[in-house]
Amino acid sequence: MHRIKVMLSLLTNIFLYGISNLIPKNKNIWVFGAWFGQKYSDNPRTMFEYVNTHSVKIKSVWITKNKSVINEVKKEGHEAYYYLSVMGLWFQFRAGFVFICQSVHDDLFAPGIGRKTKTIQLWHGIPLKKIMFDVFGGRPKNKNLIGKFADYLSVYNEHRNDYVVATSPLTQEILASAFKVPVSHVLITGFPRNDVFLKEPKTTVKKTPFRCIYMPTFRGGIGTECDLFQQYGFNFAAIEAQLLKHNIQLVLRMHPVNKPPESLVELIKDSDVICFDTGVDIYQTIAEYDCLITDYSSIYFDFILSNKPIIFAPFDLSHYMVKERALYFDFPDVTLAPFCMNWPEIIARLIDIKDNGTSQEYNVAYQKLKLRFHDVAKKQTTPFSQQLFDKLQQL
Repeated sequence: MHRIKVMLSLLTNIFLYGISNLIPKNKNIWVFGAWFGQKYSDNPRTMFEYVNTHSVKIKSVWITKNKSVINEVKKEGHEAYYYLSVMGLWFQFRAGFVFICQSVHDDLFAPGIGRKTKTIQLWHGIPLKKIMFDVFGGRPKNKNLIGKFADYLSVYNEHRNDYVVATSPLTQEILASAFKVPVSHVLITGFPRNDVFLKEPKTTVKKTPFRCIYMPTFRGGIGTECDLFQQYGFNFAAIEAQLLKHNIQLVLRMHPVNKPPESLVELIKDSDVICFDTGVDIYQTIAEYDCLITDYSSIYFDFILSNKPIIFAPFDLSHYMVKERALYFDFPDVTLAPFCMNWPEIIARLIDIKDNGTSQEYNVAYQKLKLRFHDVAKKQTTPFSQQLFDKLQQL
């Protein structure tokens, strides 16, 4: 029975893919999706909202596999459809451009995206860890003849990226390799989501805590518990007391695929200065923080546009590189010293930054690093969404 269902699904998808290739495309219909069709977030969200706000001639539609997202988008005053609904399929069939941050197969309905539709890969971060074909390209596919035949028929599931968005000449080269596209098809515009760092900060009279967010990268598999706390000296009572004394708030945001230790969750429940950030889209709030703590998460490549301090805490660097994934660079070459190798060092560094600021040496290294990864020397006042929109009009 299972094989019959799989075969029927395959035949249906082949039929729909054939239709999608026959239906004429409209260059003024733009379709957006993100994060396996489950979220309204990241680069696609920012670009979607920019187009809706600044272009009358472009018909922008959000496509999702999560029906609750439809209401979320509609509350913002925009148009959204379920990916298998009649209207959802129609707009995917007709789209001249589609925008994704994972893959067409993950974020949209792949059989509904014909070959003449231009796929714009916005991705979800400047890569520090190796990604895509630079990691998985050489792995053999151990499938039987039926599996190989199914892959042959489902050509719509192949990775399809007509254009990729980058932030500098350096990241342009990396992404061209990772996605196997010509360098000329990697557009240096900056990531739309980073428009948040170009906005004027909100002024406030009330004295607020110095707010710092800790964002480690993912480890292990989906849903695994990740302890980056107790084994690295996270003494809750001592740290809470220090943060209270210095008017600092520490916000913890684990990677979506990892869970924090339950014991830590219980301790934090009643704390005023240590808490979790569980928002769907971190880019709605990231610019509000005064400092970032991370290890290998590419979030710091974005946060560097804020000109606010970054604390690097690569607790398990040697283990991570062996057990998790290789990096594109030598870690010290694309980060900022001094490194903190445990929580007491992090808290001491955090207090020092709040009270005394950062050194001239640190500031010089910070600006050099920013210019390596962002083409912002002359363009930082122009929203990245606008830069991308302008280039797409020329395609």
